[in-house]
Amino acid sequence: MNLQRIKSGVVDPGYCFPKPILFINVSTPERKKTYLLNWLSAPLLWINQVNIHPPSKFPSPQMWRDFLNTIDTDPLPLTKTASTKLAMGTTGNYMIPTASLSDPPLQFMQSLLWELYELNFCYELYVLDVGM
Repeated sequence: MNLQRIKSGVVDPGYCFPKPILFINVSTPERKKTYLLNWLSAPLLWINQVNIHPPSKFPSPQMWRDFLNTIDTDPLPLTKTASTKLAMGTTGNYMIPTASLSDPPLQFMQSLLWELYELNFCYELYVLDVGM
């Protein structure tokens, strides 16, 4: 291994995407619903942002936790459309009523966790390759 190729301080210790464990170790069903709603509203925009203009420093697990937890998702309009609002994942074509996100179907969660593990792996490998 040629150590002269390695650039020191290039690899950011943050995470391009939330760690999947953040969605598993959630204290209450309502918090899980909030985390899922907040993440499902953001992945495509965030992936595009990371691909086109990556931030100089990626978020830490605490920053991801803050993002997933702080957006208020409760005050939805009381219309029939809002009550039937659906959550959709980016990899699968899952259509799940938002009301069921506090206890989402197992297959949906497996798909979401797989997607996050895969995204984190691919982007970490890319960053490592750039740093070598």
